[in-house]
Amino acid sequence: MLPPIVARINGSTTITREELERAVRANETKAGQVVPPQFRDLVYRRVLDQLIDFYLLLQESERRQVIATNDEVESEIARVRNSYPTPQTFDEQLEEWGTSLDTLREETRKDLMVAKTIEMELETALDIEDETAQAFYDQHPGQFTTGELVQASHILIGISPTASTIERGQSLQTATELRSQAITSNADFADLARRHSTDEATASNGGDLGMIERGQTGESFEHALFSLEPDEISPVVESPFGFHIIKAGQRQKGTIAPFQQVRDQIRSILVQQERQLLMSSFLSNLRKAGNVEILI
Repeated sequence: MLPPIVARINGSTTITREELERAVRANETKAGQVVPPQFRDLVYRRVLDQLIDFYLLLQESERRQVIATNDEVESEIARVRNSYPTPQTFDEQLEEWGTSLDTLREETRKDLMVAKTIEMELETALDIEDETAQAFYDQHPGQFTTGELVQASHILIGISPTASTIERGQSLQTATELRSQAITSNADFADLARRHSTDEATASNGGDLGMIERGQTGESFEHALFSLEPDEISPVVESPFGFHIIKAGQRQKGTIAPFQQVRDQIRSILVQQERQLLMSSFLSNLRKAGNVEILI
């Protein structure tokens, strides 16, 4: 039995048992399955870590006096509302969540404040010089081959366009755990795809995508796939569809594209990598500077 309060952050914020259990239920709904008993402690701790990170970021946004205006909040609420077929469907969803429009507004305000704080911290990642891009190109010529084909399989943990910061974090953690199983537990990749992938078109076939040529997939997916050796498994990769774990198969050679043709692509790759590193460091520093008490 969990205690009434499961964590305290910097003495001013508490995470209750009810909030943690709501977050776990949301994770279960998204995954389409109840947490298996053998993974219960792992999942609860993972979700708790996500909540702690969110509140540390929220406190940092307040320290920096970050503001989400009423217009910004209403614009985001409108975007979420318009993603539903009718206003009635949206109201039914609020009822299913057990929340009100006013509560959703407050949660949205906090999400926007956190998102703004993250962007403030990561904006330096946009400063990628051409010399840096050229060096990356020279060191990784095989990643910029046109006409090259690679057989690909993937496991997708899909995310909704309206997913909150916490929901996105939960999906990322699910994908991270599946990748760990595929690598450290020697679990069969195709079996993991059949059981967990949300890509209905490929899950039943073990995640098999067939032979992929450059330009056929999104930039982040392509970069990860063409960086792999045969039978190698990628880190977790984010795309507009969600989080992917990619496995490469056989490869067919092509020709190397000139630097000028792929310069913008390289800059995007380097920006994404730098943002991931900065985000990891940012959260680590907030934890080190803060006082987090975990009571479970």
